[in-house]
Amino acid sequence: MNTDEMYNGLRVLSSYHRKGGVGKTFLASTIAYLLATGGPGGKGIKRRVLVLDYDSQQDSSKAFLKMDAIPGDDEYAAPLHPEFEEINDPEWSGRNTSTDILFDSPVYEYPTAFENIKVLPSEGNVDRVLALTPQADRLVSKISTHMRDWFSIPELAEDYDIVIVDNPPSKSPVSAGMLGAATHVIIPTEPEYDSIDGVPMLLNRVDRINEDRQKSPLKIVGVVPNKVPSKSRLTQKDEVALAKLYDKTGPTGEYMTRFWLQQRNCYRVMERPSVDESHFNYVHNHHAQKEMQKLYELIEGSLWGNE
Repeated sequence: MNTDEMYNGLRVLSSYHRKGGVGKTFLASTIAYLLATGGPGGKGIKRRVLVLDYDSQQDSSKAFLKMDAIPGDDEYAAPLHPEFEEINDPEWSGRNTSTDILFDSPVYEYPTAFENIKVLPSEGNVDRVLALTPQADRLVSKISTHMRDWFSIPELAEDYDIVIVDNPPSKSPVSAGMLGAATHVIIPTEPEYDSIDGVPMLLNRVDRINEDRQKSPLKIVGVVPNKVPSKSRLTQKDEVALAKLYDKTGPTGEYMTRFWLQQRNCYRVMERPSVDESHFNYVHNHHAQKEMQKLYELIEGSLWGNE
């Protein structure tokens, strides 16, 4: 069984880096939009996308859903499901988060303003996951096994072409467990020391995961330099960092993408939630559109090839 057949053809893409603020959520939400709409020009296959947000910052959730503020708290609650009155399930509270999957609770994905995107939002603090087992060293494998079983549900592959997981930054059991259940991983990084230093460690983790998945290995889509200054603003420090990443004799060279993400104004990220498709409309900047086209082609080619 190869990776593409692992979940009945369903792809599971993890956007992950052990450091926060490097563009992990930016990639997850933007890739979801690109795939769902057929790319910047809208001429590609429109993929059916499910976004699973496990990041405590809840930014992917807030990008697509109007989350409910909790008075006196710095987290948000999942909104009441818009189809609550229509779903006849006495065991369901009417609200869902991605963590509910791990507890075998009833799960109903949230629709968004985009026809082909649904979301299961983050609950913010995912500490209740620690209740799954008292033995911390077993928690990673328990999460991976549980998620592999969930991704294998035939109906999931019937409803979606891809699940995009916005992993929490850190080396937590949740992030490691989710990564162990993915079919593909994409890694954003900034051209600065702490960010690039974490990339080889993540690649080593992928190697460890694949020791147990030799017939269906976790595939690395690419390492994507993000927030790269324009050429006129590149400092010597930036150039040294990028040279280290692209060094063909180094641990990251073979995985580096042939493009950088510089035009982060490709969509109006401050418009939250994106209750209207115009919130993801691209600015009239051909550099930004070209960048997004390259990102789109990378994902389509890596996950579906010449399909």
